[in-house]
Amino acid sequence: MSNGKPIRQGCRPASGFNLLIAFCLIRGLMAAGASPHPPSERAKLGPAANLQDLARRAARESVWPSLRRYAVSTKDSEERGLAYFALGYREYGAGETSRASADLARAAATGFSLADFALYYRAEAAQEPALVVEALQGFSTRYPESTLRYDALALLAQAFLQTSQPERAIEVLTAEPKVQQRPGLVLLLAKAYGQAQRLPEAAKAFGDVYHAFPAAPEAAVAGAALKRLKAQLGAGFPAVTEEVQVHRAARLLSASRYREALEEFNALIDSYPSSPSGSAWRLARARCLIRMKRVQDAVDALSGSFAGNPQADAERLATLVEAYSRLDNSASMLIVLDQLRNVYPQSESYRSALFWAGALFADKGDWATAVRYYQPLAEAAPTTDLGREANWRVAWANYLQGDTEKAGLGFAEHLRHYPDSPHVPAALYWFGRLAEERGATSEARALYELLAKRFVDGYYPLQANRRLKSLNGDPAGRAGPAHAPTTPEAGGPPLAEALEKIPPREPPRAGLCAATPGEIPRPFLTLTALSLDDLAEQYLKTLLSNRPSGTEVLLALTNLQAEQGEYSDALFNAKRLVPNYFEYQSSELPREMWQWLYPRAFWSVVQRQARLNRLDPYLVMALIRQESAFNPKATSVANARGLMQVLPKTAAKGLSRRRRRGVGQRLYDPAYNIRLACRYFRQMLDAFNGNVEQALAAYNAGDFRVKDWLSQRSFRDPPEFVESIPFRETRLYVETVMRDEVVYRRLLSGSPRFMKCGQSAN
Repeated sequence: MSNGKPIRQGCRPASGFNLLIAFCLIRGLMAAGASPHPPSERAKLGPAANLQDLARRAARESVWPSLRRYAVSTKDSEERGLAYFALGYREYGAGETSRASADLARAAATGFSLADFALYYRAEAAQEPALVVEALQGFSTRYPESTLRYDALALLAQAFLQTSQPERAIEVLTAEPKVQQRPGLVLLLAKAYGQAQRLPEAAKAFGDVYHAFPAAPEAAVAGAALKRLKAQLGAGFPAVTEEVQVHRAARLLSASRYREALEEFNALIDSYPSSPSGSAWRLARARCLIRMKRVQDAVDALSGSFAGNPQADAERLATLVEAYSRLDNSASMLIVLDQLRNVYPQSESYRSALFWAGALFADKGDWATAVRYYQPLAEAAPTTDLGREANWRVAWANYLQGDTEKAGLGFAEHLRHYPDSPHVPAALYWFGRLAEERGATSEARALYELLAKRFVDGYYPLQANRRLKSLNGDPAGRAGPAHAPTTPEAGGPPLAEALEKIPPREPPRAGLCAATPGEIPRPFLTLTALSLDDLAEQYLKTLLSNRPSGTEVLLALTNLQAEQGEYSDALFNAKRLVPNYFEYQSSELPREMWQWLYPRAFWSVVQRQARLNRLDPYLVMALIRQESAFNPKATSVANARGLMQVLPKTAAKGLSRRRRRGVGQRLYDPAYNIRLACRYFRQMLDAFNGNVEQALAAYNAGDFRVKDWLSQRSFRDPPEFVESIPFRETRLYVETVMRDEVVYRRLLSGSPRFMKCGQSAN
């Protein structure tokens, strides 16, 4: 299958980055190493600029004759090749395959810098397999570094199969060293063996696809072929080892293909009833059932002990604790937990079970009981992730129960022992709140200032800045300079040592400005200058997947995606470039990076609907960013759709049966989706008396859950509610949206300073 696809019709607006590309091409990058003309001739401005203009307008068929005349008249072989290629590719995209094949052949004949692209798309456009063979025979030898190498090999092998030449297909496929790493190529090899009547080899190759790549689309085709071959070969069908079957099942489980993984583990249990690995398979089967929300079935599957395998039996009991926790069956859970403690008290399984037990009671708001399970976990496994999380939850439980001394000691201990914990911002903030309550406002100010400076954007830095404003408005708060905080008990040691352990911010990676001409991959520059943006994007994606490259490749891809309106892809790639972007000031990153990280798409629609529903437009933008990353076609596993992830049943409420038709599809329309979602979020705000954090939690987890949480405990303020949200996903969701609202407000209504390219972020 081709990585390339016909380009979108229409032109891309000019940008500074594109002007740089044009400059590079005019300076001769477009022709480097391919033209017989000296550099001075290749760098002439007129022809290159004319060619780029024609290529840009060639989305319209009426421009094709002019592009053809240019190709015929130019004396420069590089530009002639580029002109014929731009023309042929446009023809190919329009379905004019005969003309496309001829013009792409003319392009390739010039030996220009994109000859591999011309040959490949000539083969794609060809109606006859013989023409495909003519175009692609020896492609990998001539263009070993081409990003189209494996696509060309697949197309060539298909042509051989279409012309009943399976042995030639086998020859070219087996000559490729990396064929076994690509399921599509292995599948073609299997088909070639089958066509050549080399059935045992076909069975092996189909088996390689089926077992080594179980989550790939080719696996289903391979599975069907294996059934046919098994019937044909009978006893001659190659046996599949236990190890291979286990590998397939494990790969399916890791790919979250739980139904298929369950089938595989059941088959293993039936096929090898006395295998020493049987206990592990039964555990894996139970995990599949839990993930499929068949929790009671998982409990039933784990009813018998795993005699003779203590480690597996401990895991069985821990999995039962998890299952009962999910079923909200605390009585059964505690019985199994006691059994686990009595029989396997030193096992890792017991520690994970303690965490599940604590989580069940924390979810119910019963933090006093939760501590009984978190505390021993934190003490027994302080160096593990579960131990670190338990340590934090013990401190937080003490705070909620009003034991400020224990809470303060707990926050201090967490800072001292886990300086890189994700809870460090929360520990600093709540330690500051305790200092305020003791009247130590200077101490509190020191903590808030450290938090705001070190972590910059985030929910707790936001809250710290608010507390600082409150302190600065209080005469007592203004008295005295900020000083190093101490632990709250009398004579407690200063926290300076613990605070010094908090790792400093990593500086932004180098090279976040537009790459210099010598760093940008030349084919990308050329394709972009010809306005073949889809090919340029696919080229960079393949380059990144085949061999990791430097910042400049990802930077170029992110910029191109943003220009094409692929805001979601650009956002995720920008996060790859700057993973900890929320720890930087505006002045530490270029303007373009902030625009990629925080798209402004649909802003006018958001402003209008926010105004109609009395909402903060920056909060709505933050919601869209978190819900769909500005992808209008986003669909969740729960079938929530569009920019703000509205469920069709939610959208259909109050509508007549006739008007309900088509509602689900309309949710992919940005304006419609934003309108309905803003109305719904207004309802959430009204339901929770304007409390934004509670409304956001309801939007994410459901209003019934938030009402349940509020019924369990009274919270003094929004941050206390947020930190107590039992669902980690929902807690992070609320914190992220609140953070992004502040960033959007700064970017869209303020006058932020950005890093200027050519100067240090410092």
